[in-house]
Amino acid sequence: MFAKLIATFTLIFTLLFQNLGAQPVRPKEGVLFKAILTADIHADADFLRDRMNGMREIFSAIGRTQNDADALVMAGDLTNSGDLREYINLQNCLNVYTRTCSRIPEFGNHDSWRHSDDPDFKTAERYFKSFCLWNGVLTEKVYYEKTVKGVPFIVMGVEAGDFGDPYHSEAQLNWLRERLAAASATGKPVFVICHKPISHLGDSAGEIGQILLEAEKNAAAPIIMVSGHRHKLDDKTFAQPAERLIYLNLPSLQYTGDGGLGFVAEVTEHGLSLTGMNFLTNTPLAGYAYHFTY
Repeated sequence: MFAKLIATFTLIFTLLFQNLGAQPVRPKEGVLFKAILTADIHADADFLRDRMNGMREIFSAIGRTQNDADALVMAGDLTNSGDLREYINLQNCLNVYTRTCSRIPEFGNHDSWRHSDDPDFKTAERYFKSFCLWNGVLTEKVYYEKTVKGVPFIVMGVEAGDFGDPYHSEAQLNWLRERLAAASATGKPVFVICHKPISHLGDSAGEIGQILLEAEKNAAAPIIMVSGHRHKLDDKTFAQPAERLIYLNLPSLQYTGDGGLGFVAEVTEHGLSLTGMNFLTNTPLAGYAYHFTY
């Protein structure tokens, strides 16, 4: 109880002062927009556990070396079990180390499942939407759209289902189709954030894949579907099923190698770069750099 009170007090303090002294650096010449892409953070309820110590080390490195970023994407599994204390610990970490970024969280299976055979989705959704609110996203659903510096982010979210078969309602799929058609007409790259990759989406996979392919036909710039869940880097990290459609499956921020792995997206006037990064060492990942001209 005492630990929870301390965590809550710290959250209130960091929310009040999260932008105090924050100084973004000048972006690289020609880069109009930069996003940090992460997934599978798995924040812990115990502030002093090794997982939390590792998380603080990673976000401290991101804050030192990537503070020219405009957005921080967190593609699901923000928490390990959807516990409010886990969200509070993650929020405190973000407020201390990544104060200059617009934050874009997504609702993953660990956030919704809550380590239960009978998940309490209403409570899980309430906690997630509170976390969104703390990060400047006001949404009535677990899916939403956010635009940062003219770049659209269409953020999906699991609505029900068991751990292995996420459910996306027809309402969400229709919303995805409508928002993706509008966003892809802007001439800017469009990021679709969905925690599980197409191959793990169960009954929704076929329709979501078709929606993406339909939007690609009229897109002037790439559509990037950013996912996580698999936790690793391999030959399935990147796929390009159509000229302007990209599947990017992120490694876990904490559970791949020594941790600290993710991607950086940089948008220029006529191009997009996706670069795998070890944020702990601030070095690119060999073999995981992609560039597109449009």
